[in-house]
Amino acid sequence: MTDVRDEVRSALRMIVENMKSMAEKTPSAPVDADDFNSVLAHTKKAFPNLSTVQEMRTIDGGANLGTVLLKVSILQGAVDADHERRVMEAIQRANEQTSRQWDEFNR
Repeated sequence: MTDVRDEVRSALRMIVENMKSMAEKTPSAPVDADDFNSVLAHTKKAFPNLSTVQEMRTIDGGANLGTVLLKVSILQGAVDADHERRVMEAIQRANEQTSRQWDEFNR
């Protein structure tokens, strides 16, 4: 079963990837604020403990593609860092469990 955090992480990665080429051509193109604000709301809900995410502000109708790409990239960075932390913690727990099992086996 997919964790909602992984779903949001994947969505942010795809958004950044798709926006990069558009932003290179027309960084000043206007962006629909509702779309970004919806993604931001989902990200805040999925990552309530990440201050970078929680402190991100919504945008108004005057935002351009370059600004939105910057904001989404910041969100992506925070979410990726959280993912890496969770993976490292899972590896550490697995290593500790293996070590305990190995110690029991060698008694």
